[in-house]
Amino acid sequence: MKQERLTRHKDTISDSKKEIRKAKTTKKESGRTIDINIADFKGHPLYSLLIETAKSNPLFAGNAGYAQNYILPKNPNITAKELASKLSITVGEALAILDSREAE
Repeated sequence: MKQERLTRHKDTISDSKKEIRKAKTTKKESGRTIDINIADFKGHPLYSLLIETAKSNPLFAGNAGYAQNYILPKNPNITAKELASKLSITVGEALAILDSREAE
């Protein structure tokens, strides 16, 4: 009797683990793979929200400073995708850094 309860409990646990594994295996597209032209994207109604959100990131000032001092002088025509790759940040944050450079 006890063995039957233990075996039955083990089967239900393995079924729930399978469901959890299925939920974890869904792939999400990385934000770093999107290549966006800043000029095209500036007209979008959510652009200002993107910039505001990116600038509220505590690491934004450090990333922007590093990009301004070391990356942008060597490569002034860098794309947002390339900048995101070099700094390991999202393309949205890279757009905000490039936008702040253009605002100066």
